[in-house]
Amino acid sequence: MGSSFNFQGSNIYVKNIDDNVSDEGLRDHFSVCGTITSAKIMRDDKGISKGFGFVCFSTPEEANKAVNSFHGK
Repeated sequence: MGSSFNFQGSNIYVKNIDDNVSDEGLRDHFSVCGTITSAKIMRDDKGISKGFGFVCFSTPEEANKAVNSFHGK
């Protein structure tokens, strides 16, 4: 999955995502850290992954847990 994160509030930015990962896969990967309100991989106009996305948790604490749990992985 991504190897780098940025987060503000309950939203985290994930980069270096494999091209074959779907929105659902992104959500599933981070669901162990808390309740996800949205997970979205950014795509170009042809539907090709741009290699980054956003995961929004229900609380900032859950986002912080996700960053701490997955940073560098």
